[in-house]
Amino acid sequence: MSAPTGTASPSSNISGYKLKQVSNFTPEMQNLFKMLLGGTQGGLGGGGLDWLSKLAGGDEASFQQAEAPMHNAFNQKLGDIGSRFANMGAVDSSAFQNATSGAASQFGQELGANRINLQQGALDRLLGLSQNLLSQRPHENILQPKSNGFMDFLGSILGAAGGKFGGGLGGGAADFLSKKFFG
Repeated sequence: MSAPTGTASPSSNISGYKLKQVSNFTPEMQNLFKMLLGGTQGGLGGGGLDWLSKLAGGDEASFQQAEAPMHNAFNQKLGDIGSRFANMGAVDSSAFQNATSGAASQFGQELGANRINLQQGALDRLLGLSQNLLSQRPHENILQPKSNGFMDFLGSILGAAGGKFGGGLGGGAADFLSKKFFG
């Protein structure tokens, strides 16, 4: 991927022109843009983007928080298996051991798949947000002709007067004065 070309930085010095930035965003949009841009870099401490960043990075504490309902459901399932076998008086049986180890194996597989899905989903959302932010143009750079100050003002007055009294005499006078006094 190559760097953009044809742009000028605010410090550029282009002869006869000055660089001006014009905002495409309202102040509210600009604040939101800055907040989201900071959030993709982990700057919304404790917020949704920070949590997504942690999930995408494989943070164990974030996974545990997301998986807490699965752990509760697994504990409930083990309790149900234990109750069923206790009612039959078969808690010491190999069938009970097979049922609990089968439930644990299934839980481990579901947990692993869930982690992959959580991590991939977080990566997808962060990538989508980043692409959206990078496609935004919060401001445009435009070039404006530099003003000669008083001479431009004098030329506009004399040009208007010349237009009334002889078709452009004032503009010529302003050019003559400009060259005579300013180079």
